[in-house]
Amino acid sequence: MSKGDISRETNGTEARLSRASVGRLSLYLRRLDELLRDGSLKVSSSQLGEALGLTDAQVRKDLAYLGHLGQPGIGYPTRELMTAIRHTLGVDREWKAVLVGVGNLARALLRYRGFQQQGFRIVALFDSDPAKVGQRIDGLTVQARDELPTVIAAAGAELGLLTVPAEAAQSVADILVGAGIRGILNFAPTVLRVPPGVSLVSVDLTVQLEQLAFLVQLGGDT
Repeated sequence: MSKGDISRETNGTEARLSRASVGRLSLYLRRLDELLRDGSLKVSSSQLGEALGLTDAQVRKDLAYLGHLGQPGIGYPTRELMTAIRHTLGVDREWKAVLVGVGNLARALLRYRGFQQQGFRIVALFDSDPAKVGQRIDGLTVQARDELPTVIAAAGAELGLLTVPAEAAQSVADILVGAGIRGILNFAPTVLRVPPGVSLVSVDLTVQLEQLAFLVQLGGDT
């Protein structure tokens, strides 16, 4: 199985979700939240597909992994579907995270309230700049990078957000892994190496802009 797949044993058979399918589940969850706020207690695959530019078949295929939740001609119960997706994504509990590198991007991330709404709580901030250590940002005190292992152990953090310069990213990632961090969200424009058992997701905004430029050059075709 590739790193981009998630598998689960179900009745003796192995079902798999690709990373693309996992991404779509997150989009379904956002859309379902909107529908529930509008009072929709049932939702069809066509409603989800139309809103996200997907076919009914693709939606049904993705949701089939969650079990037998829908009924032909009736649709899916909105709340139950949201609960199943949250469980599958692992966001039906709180995840504690630490953030390393308190620059402009980090401050923007800290202002985003969606993290906490979805169960992600940043519990500690770190920076190597002595001028930043001791500052209070959104109720958290910036701590020296040397304190990473101690604070991570005390807080029980499992996730790390990296917003450090590219040249520092690998060394910081190594410290995070050594301190017990199980997953890293990397915003540094560099390729990181992590050992088996540690998950890595990289967000390189330049790469995303390159992809956008490519699509625009093709006239918007995907």
